[in-house]
Amino acid sequence: MSLIDLNYGENYKEEIDLKHFLEAKIAKHLNIPRKNVLLNYGANSNLILFFSAYSNKLLAEKRRRLKVVLDVPNYFFTLHQINQWNANASYVNRDSKFNFQPIQFIKTIKSFRPDVVVLTTPNNPTGKPIDDTVIDKMIRVVPKETIVLVDRACINTLPEISTKELLAKHSNKQLIVLHSFSKSHTLSDSRVGYFATNQESIADLLFKKPDLNHNLNALQRLSDVIDDKQHVARKKRIIKDCNTILKREFSKVYNSNYYESFSNFAVIKLPSSIDSISAEKHFAEHNILIMGGHRIGLGSEYIRIHMSGVKEIKDFIKCYNSISTIV
Repeated sequence: MSLIDLNYGENYKEEIDLKHFLEAKIAKHLNIPRKNVLLNYGANSNLILFFSAYSNKLLAEKRRRLKVVLDVPNYFFTLHQINQWNANASYVNRDSKFNFQPIQFIKTIKSFRPDVVVLTTPNNPTGKPIDDTVIDKMIRVVPKETIVLVDRACINTLPEISTKELLAKHSNKQLIVLHSFSKSHTLSDSRVGYFATNQESIADLLFKKPDLNHNLNALQRLSDVIDDKQHVARKKRIIKDCNTILKREFSKVYNSNYYESFSNFAVIKLPSSIDSISAEKHFAEHNILIMGGHRIGLGSEYIRIHMSGVKEIKDFIKCYNSISTIV
């Protein structure tokens, strides 16, 4: 006898079954219950889910705004969600070389007593990771009731603790780790990402009815590549090669600064006579798309680039060498 599904609609069963299969696969790898993994429509959807759920929870239970601590610059969509849900945020500036400042961050946690601490590692847009020892210290210093959201959407080319170890090591804290297959498995057009948490209470709040927030084609693409460990290794090699080229070439460029990246994105400071709006236009005229700092909270003296590939980076550098023509 064939199964008659009267739950949602004609075509959902295959999508939901595959989603649950992939969530179970990720959960088994992380050694956590399947209910503690949420596969969603990209990392951005999980950020929307998280900030909306906890902003409403704090408003209903304590009649106040959600309190968040994070470093800046940071991922523009995270900043957008904090503003969108009217969270009360305390921002800790990275230093002049975009390095994370742990002492100032800890001081802010202790004085601000946030509901949520966001650790974006590697940082987007700068591509700079937070060292494992620093992450460990940040998690240990937060109050037990504070949620630590570790955004690991971008690839880290440096050695780092695994998400499995991280969740287990801090089982007494409220921890959520965010991943994106867009960055690690070249699925940006499919939009696939997931949350993993070590606390069932977090899963119970966030993962109530998420099963319809995906599409079958994206899940099938993920299913094809999820076991390909070499894919991530290849991405890391590309990023390292791009970084090497950029470091070498920008050592020759006067009045510019490339900030060494260990991830998918990198930041460049433009010559003082050029702003990011003009730079965007210049590169677009040469069929190269870059992100102006004015769009993502970096400021108009910076641009963000993606470490797409060696050829792409070489073409970018060639075009950058002619940037003085727009002055």
